[in-house]
Amino acid sequence: MFVLVPNRSSEMSPSLPSIILAGCLCVLLAVASADSVIPLYKKVGDDVVVKPGPISVAITNIMWKHGPNIAVLWDGKELDYFVRSKLNITSGEMTITGLTSNYTGLYTPEINGMAMNATRLIVISSVPKPTVGKSCGADKTSCILTCEGDTTGAEPFTYRWKSDSDVTGSSKEQLITKDNSSSIEEFSCELENPVSQMSSDPIANPFFESDEPKREPNIPKGLVVFMVLLFVVLLVVGIHRCKAARDAVSNGSAAQEKGQKDGSAPEFAAMGLSSVGAACSLAPPPPQG
Repeated sequence: MFVLVPNRSSEMSPSLPSIILAGCLCVLLAVASADSVIPLYKKVGDDVVVKPGPISVAITNIMWKHGPNIAVLWDGKELDYFVRSKLNITSGEMTITGLTSNYTGLYTPEINGMAMNATRLIVISSVPKPTVGKSCGADKTSCILTCEGDTTGAEPFTYRWKSDSDVTGSSKEQLITKDNSSSIEEFSCELENPVSQMSSDPIANPFFESDEPKREPNIPKGLVVFMVLLFVVLLVVGIHRCKAARDAVSNGSAAQEKGQKDGSAPEFAAMGLSSVGAACSLAPPPPQG
C-alpha cells in the first residue's frame, strides 16, 4: 500500500507575485522616507547651515553628499571641498555660502561612516513687489483686478488680496462689482513665499461710495471770532467817521450862512464843505432853525 505525501516544499517557497509585491513595498518605503525630510527654504544669496543631528561620540571622519555627489570630505586629516562651504569638524555642521538655485537638493551626512539626518535644501528667489492691474467692463459695473509680478524662480508662492485691511482672496485675479464693493475704499495684493513677502501699492476702488454726509468747510473758530471783531471795529470806525463828517458839514453850513449875513463867505468854509461832502454820503444834515 502506497501513501501519497504532498510536496510541502512547493507550498513553503514564495510565489512570484509575492516577491514583486515585497519589492514594490520596499521602493514605496524608500520614497516615503525621502519625502519625509522636512524641506529647508533659503533665499538666493543667503548662507545656510546644515546639521547632521545629535552626535554622542568623537568624530573621526565626515562626508556630506549633495544628492549622489560628495560636497565635503574630511578623512580625519585633510579637508576636500566640492561646494562653496565651510565644515565644522567638531559638530559635523556644514555652512554653505552664497546660495544659488544650483545648491537645491538633498544633503546627506555620514559621520564616522554612519548615515545621519538628511536635509532637503530648496533655494528660491524673493518675490517681487507686485502691481495691481485693472480691467473694467463696458457697463462700468464690474472690474477684474490682477496681481502682477515676475515670479520666476520664486516658487512656491501665494497670492493674497486685501480690501482695505480685510483679506478677501488668494488667487491671481479678483472680481469686484459695484454691488458688492461700494463700501470698500481701496484694494491691494500681496505675494508671499517661504523666504519673502511683498505688498503692492493700494489702488482706489472705482465703485467706492462714501456713507458720510458732505462736511461743511472746516473754518477755525478763532478765525471766525477774529473776523467778527474786525467787522465790528470797522463798522464802529465807519460810523464815527461819518458822524464826524456830518457834524463838519453841519458846522460848515452854519458858518456859510453866517458869512452871508455878514456879507462875506470865508474861503475855508467852502473848501471844507466840498471835502467833507466827498468823504461821506450819508443823509443830509438836519435843517437849521
